[in-house]
Amino acid sequence: MNNRIKVSIIGLDALSWEFLNKLMDKGCIPEIKNIVNKGFKYSLKCFPPSTPPSWSSILTGVNPGKHGIFAFDYVDSKTLEQKLYTAMDLQHPRIFEILSMMNMKSVVINPIPGYPIIPVRNSIIISHTILLSRPQYFPKTVKKYADILAEVASEKLTLTCYDTLEYYLEYVLAIKDIVEKLLFEKSWNLFLIILPVPDIILHKCEYNFLRETLSLETKLFNKIDKLAKILSQISDITVLVSDHGFTYYNRLIRINDILAKEGIVTTVNKHCAKGALKEYKEVKAEFSGKHVDVNETFVDKFRSKAFYISKWNLGVYVKSLEETFRILKILNNVEGLSWAKPRESVFWGPYVNKAPHIVIRPEFEKGYLQGDNKVKGVVYEDGVFKDHSPNGVLIIKTDNVKLQENLKIPNYIVAPLILSLMNIPLSKHSDGVNILYKLFAEEEPKIVFKNYSAKWKILKRIAKTQGSTSHE
Repeated sequence: MNNRIKVSIIGLDALSWEFLNKLMDKGCIPEIKNIVNKGFKYSLKCFPPSTPPSWSSILTGVNPGKHGIFAFDYVDSKTLEQKLYTAMDLQHPRIFEILSMMNMKSVVINPIPGYPIIPVRNSIIISHTILLSRPQYFPKTVKKYADILAEVASEKLTLTCYDTLEYYLEYVLAIKDIVEKLLFEKSWNLFLIILPVPDIILHKCEYNFLRETLSLETKLFNKIDKLAKILSQISDITVLVSDHGFTYYNRLIRINDILAKEGIVTTVNKHCAKGALKEYKEVKAEFSGKHVDVNETFVDKFRSKAFYISKWNLGVYVKSLEETFRILKILNNVEGLSWAKPRESVFWGPYVNKAPHIVIRPEFEKGYLQGDNKVKGVVYEDGVFKDHSPNGVLIIKTDNVKLQENLKIPNYIVAPLILSLMNIPLSKHSDGVNILYKLFAEEEPKIVFKNYSAKWKILKRIAKTQGSTSHE
């Protein structure tokens, strides 16, 4: 174990190789281009391709069946209430929490899941999520840093592309200010930052994001580039990583419409009706104390035999389990779906029973994408759609070790790879260790394992009992 080693991780939500190459070709990010040119490069396989499960896999080093986060939202098996996943649902410690247990220090900005903060010693944590208007922080001594972000942080959904770019330009400048102060005022072994860009921009802005570059986009990524330069210059290892990509599609598949045609889904017309299945964005709004009234046809959770949960869930919840085989047969004959499988065939570990009963994968590579959970009377919608893709980015710049590169590797390899480069024991639950060995080009790492999960459960229990000692 080397207590002097410094590792910086910059997470960019929804960064794809195509988008990254565009930025480099336009000259927006010279320092990141330098990191890419000097680093080892990978395409990350990210399934499900949505923020909470993928970042959780990246940061923990295990698949969702072991960390317990499968989507943005889930359906309570007893009440059928829709809920959002939080850090309290996370069943495995993240890399900074593992380092804490090894008496190593971390600075973390925007961990995922970001709410609530699980207080751990040796860590400085500042977390701003879209669910809260003000950042949380731990310990209380770092309030002055969180206040810098609080001055610009907002829970409002910006209405225009221009407003979105303006806002995140100010947001990144605030993050840069915090980083410049914390880098030299605090000791650390790991500096982890996750930024919600380019994801929010690509969702919001209507332009050919794989070819064109907006002027404010150039300014924004130039500031991110300067942030990367600051971190890279004083780090032994620099990591650039994303949780999924973002691309164009030309056909939406409406899963609940398919199930409704087969008599499996029953509908209801009112948003406020008891049993009306809501989309993730509606659940999120209600969590924040808002109300979204949508004039569409809803799935009735109570009267349906099964239902597709929500747009970024990629799961079908089955109430009548005897219908499972029939539903699998139906979905596996749908044009545009790569497969539909029982959850046990997709995930592995002690928390697989928290996943939807059936998991689906659209043929992303052929231009198919899943639609929302409403019922519109059509199975397909044709057009031009943009959304998440299952291919993320990983670049690791280090002078200490030679790695095999230009491979496609699963997202849960990231944390074990970084820990092994730091000579830190891996979690005994780590996934993909056989793949990890193959990444080392010259000499296999001497990997040892440690059980971190037992202590993690204690930390969560304490946080829950105390109502979390983080501040906001």
